Amino acid sequence: MIKKAQLFEENIKLKRKLFIFENIGIGTYATIKEKEVAAKSFMEKYPSYTPYEICTTIGLSRGTFYNFLHNKVKKTWFEEKEELLTKEIIRIFQESDGLYGQDRIAVALKNIGISTRPETVSKIMKKNGLKVLSVQKRPKTQIKRDRQHYYRNLLKRQFNQDEPNKVWVSDFLEIRRNGVSYYLCVILDLFARRVIAWRLSHKRSDNLALCTFKDAFEIRNEPTNLLFHTDQGAEFTSHKFIESLKSCGVKQSFSYPGSPNDNACMEGFYSILRREEINIHIENYDNSMVIKEYLQKYFNKYNETRIHTSNNGLPPKVKEDEWFKNNLK
Repeated sequence: MIKKAQLFEENIKLKRKLFIFENIGIGTYATIKEKEVAAKSFMEKYPSYTPYEICTTIGLSRGTFYNFLHNKVKKTWFEEKEELLTKEIIRIFQESDGLYGQDRIAVALKNIGISTRPETVSKIMKKNGLKVLSVQKRPKTQIKRDRQHYYRNLLKRQFNQDEPNKVWVSDFLEIRRNGVSYYLCVILDLFARRVIAWRLSHKRSDNLALCTFKDAFEIRNEPTNLLFHTDQGAEFTSHKFIESLKSCGVKQSFSYPGSPNDNACMEGFYSILRREEINIHIENYDNSMVIKEYLQKYFNKYNETRIHTSNNGLPPKVKEDEWFKNNLK
């Protein structure tokens, strides 16, 4: 009777094994990953079969299968590195309000001791759906030149300066909201691309330009040997403006008409400002006071924390502070 019962039990086991073979969908020569996936699928479909039966039948380690079921598979060093890198890239991208691209994120990573290529950053950004708003380039204006009538261009596109308060650049930007125009005048110091003064007005005029310049001149303690570069707009070439700068001992330099690249740093700054501030918050620009609040917040961030590639990754204020610390002892 005992032998007959044992044979009956063995017969049942063989039938169950045969059923597993016929329905699991893989053979004994399948890879471990294929066996894990097939075993899990079979268990879900036929819950009366135990992991022991299934693993024994298809030649899969029970420990490996249990780890697979409970997501305890050990990650490779590459997977762990990419996971850490992805976490930091997402953090930096979010902290920049979605404004940093691959180059600035690579610099930010380097600043915290993680060295990686911008191309790697780009792949991870695409994989995680991190997109930076693109800047629409303005069409170049073609104007015939008669150089004898031009104001002098003393800067000659020498945008990389070796100390603060040698060259300032400026220009106007029109901001339109609900049919109303606001005019922004900003002055940058080329050494670290720092915003040193700005004003907003309903009217574009030499008075707006002059008031902005006077703000900067006072903030920077009336520097000597200063070059002030702009385009040839009427606001900067008016008799009132020119004579005021002369009285301060400041030389003026002018871009050639139709040559926005003569003041490329200012053009680039306004492109960044549109992309990172104006285009994002313009729906909230209800009046000039609100606009000024948003601009002030952005300019503070731009000067103090925004990574600037031309400064080797340093924000403008940090680069200036380092220069003054090393040169004014």
